[in-house]
Amino acid sequence: MKKEVNMKYILIWLTVMFLCLLPLMLRADDPSDHSGELRIEKGNKTIIIKTDKEKLEQLKNLNNKDLEDLKNIGVNVDMGNTGDDAPDAPFVGIYPADLDFPKAQSLNYPYCYGILVSGVIPNTPAYKYRLAEDDIIMELNGRKVLNLKEFDKLKSTYRAGDAVNLTLWRNGETIKLDFVFGSKEKKELKIGPDGKLARPKLSPGYGGGGLDFMWNQFDMTDINSLLSKLGYNTLPSDGNLSIGFGGKGNVGKGYFLGGEFQFLDHARKTDVGTYTNTMNYDLFIGGATLDKRIPLAKNVIASLGFMLGGASHELTVLHTNGHYDWGFAAATTDTLTGGNTSVTISKGYIVVQPRAEVMLRLLSWLGLRGEVGYLYGYSPEKGWSVTHANEVYDLKNSPDTQLKSLTIMVGPWFGF
Repeated sequence: MKKEVNMKYILIWLTVMFLCLLPLMLRADDPSDHSGELRIEKGNKTIIIKTDKEKLEQLKNLNNKDLEDLKNIGVNVDMGNTGDDAPDAPFVGIYPADLDFPKAQSLNYPYCYGILVSGVIPNTPAYKYRLAEDDIIMELNGRKVLNLKEFDKLKSTYRAGDAVNLTLWRNGETIKLDFVFGSKEKKELKIGPDGKLARPKLSPGYGGGGLDFMWNQFDMTDINSLLSKLGYNTLPSDGNLSIGFGGKGNVGKGYFLGGEFQFLDHARKTDVGTYTNTMNYDLFIGGATLDKRIPLAKNVIASLGFMLGGASHELTVLHTNGHYDWGFAAATTDTLTGGNTSVTISKGYIVVQPRAEVMLRLLSWLGLRGEVGYLYGYSPEKGWSVTHANEVYDLKNSPDTQLKSLTIMVGPWFGF
């Protein structure tokens, strides 16, 4: 005889402790990571532009030659912006300028609005759609571009990937152009042997969390056999759908540490004369997760990893007529009058689940993920245990129920 210990609480506390200790065993800092600064290399010269408030100060200290170098290798130096653009902020890839009268006159431009394209950054949307120096942007989706400030205001209503129509003045005539905004990646920029910007490294994301719907096909033969003997309808044997939640964060070098929890419950009820027999079945699965993310495209990420934790079957049967009496303490044959009783049987497991995942980012803060895994449970104790009156006993002649199944999980993901 031993005092009951709730398996769910043990698993949750073990998971929390594991999540706290594992980062100490992983180096989260990557010496090659230049996040927080913009590093530009050209020949033997290296220029580093730090982000946030320090960015403007360092830019102010650059001389004209430095600024010209930045322009030549495709870096848009914005002296008026000290903050960071959102990841999905729209990016054009031009050096814009307000249009003055002498310039408009030299281009035979007859109107008093518009902004001038003074240059185009290589390998950007403007470069892709053949915008050129001395183009004048007149309208954005039918709305007049009065000046540079108005252009930024209109552009801010869109996001990276949005398609718009540009009205341009070029070589003395008006042209219409379909245009799709890109995004301005704030990462280390490197120059290739051809003098052009190298393709930026894809990001593995930063983490997040969401709801999970997991299909499993655990063997319910032992449980259904008992339910049949007790007169209850059996549980589905061809698969069950559990609901849960999970989350993870980037701990460096593409590794993500997190946790996953799943819950499944079924209830059954039968009437026997004046008594009601109620059965509640609960399946709990939870643990810590470790994944290695592999970015396949800007908005598509795959990952390989595993979960290590615990699980438990729990079956509670209540036999009651709903009548309880204060005088039960004086009863000699039953502690509860009328034969009311409740009993819980359970079986616990240590589980491991190797898994593969694919995530599709729909918005900057929302994605959809799918996962395929195989969950295997090992039980250190043979058979089941029974809990009655807060005491736990071995359940003699009970089967050594296995816990293993292919698992398929889908759900929304908040973050990336």
